[in-house]
Amino acid sequence: MKISTLTRFAAAAAAIALAFAAPAQDESKLKVGSDAPAIEGLEFVQGELNATPKVRVVEFWATWCGPCRQSIPHINELYQANVSKGLEVIGISDEPRTKVEPFIRQQAGRMTYTVACDTEKKMSQAFMQAAGKSSIPCAFVIGQNNKIVYIGHPMEDEFARAVKLSLQGRYDPVLSKKAEPVLEAAHKAVKSRNFKDAYKRYDEVIALDPAVFSDVAIEKYRVMLTDAKDTVGAKALAEALLKGFVETQDTGALHELAITLSSDPRVATYDNDLAMRCAEAMLKGAASGDPTPHATLASVWYAKGDFDKAVDNQKKAVRVAAPSAKGAFKTTLAAYELAQKRGAKVQVPTAAVPTTPDKPATVPADGH
Repeated sequence: MKISTLTRFAAAAAAIALAFAAPAQDESKLKVGSDAPAIEGLEFVQGELNATPKVRVVEFWATWCGPCRQSIPHINELYQANVSKGLEVIGISDEPRTKVEPFIRQQAGRMTYTVACDTEKKMSQAFMQAAGKSSIPCAFVIGQNNKIVYIGHPMEDEFARAVKLSLQGRYDPVLSKKAEPVLEAAHKAVKSRNFKDAYKRYDEVIALDPAVFSDVAIEKYRVMLTDAKDTVGAKALAEALLKGFVETQDTGALHELAITLSSDPRVATYDNDLAMRCAEAMLKGAASGDPTPHATLASVWYAKGDFDKAVDNQKKAVRVAAPSAKGAFKTTLAAYELAQKRGAKVQVPTAAVPTTPDKPATVPADGH
């Protein structure tokens, strides 16, 4: 009896523990780190599927969705700035072609990435439903090895960051998640003008991995120069960043620093001479078939007002660019040539600068 009683108590305890145990994670759920589903079952309205993109963005949207329409210019700007580096964007709507095609025409070139219809909702099931997402716009960033590195709103800062750093092969979603609250604290400190605390937070994030968070180091420079008005400290930081990026042969970070120093609208004053040193360092360390250093050098010459050298270097970028990327470089070249002809600066396609609302709006995917 005693053994039987103990057995019954053990069985009951096991049942209670099982009942109150945390549910096991659904390993089949699509999440960051999962392999991306195959792209299939789509009717392409604009563009076509790129078989070998370096980074792919799959974004779910609809013509009736207000937040989706607001995000289109941001996505398009990011696409135009990075298509030459291997970025593919596919905007997927479950509406019929008769709805989507006229909408694209109305955009008059403001929606230049690939667009497709998913009327059978195969992709919606494979991505949105599998990830437990029910609101649009919703973007999936697929990085190297076909792994999903980001799932969320395309107007979030982290979306653009995931795209740009994945193109450079150095985006780490785990570290980025760990850094998120620290960066939020840094941003709050900047708003309250507690720059000492902000710098401390920035340094804490950078220390996690200087290569992954080189953009945070550049953000610290912008804050120091523009918000804190510390031109001496900012100059010293920029010099240190240039030295560090050269030592690590980080051409992606050198590009970002060169653009920040010469044409980023978020900085108070430009340092074209230091930007030129960044661009020249890129050119020394880059592969012969890489058009980005030539284009970066052209951008800095343009910022300095030397349109002839801007045109010459942009032509070099066009020559070495892959056939699929030549279009983006040619568009910028045309702007430089127009400036050369007029003897004055004109509007030029520039690298995308994230502009994020405090709370990006979403709507249910079914519109209700």
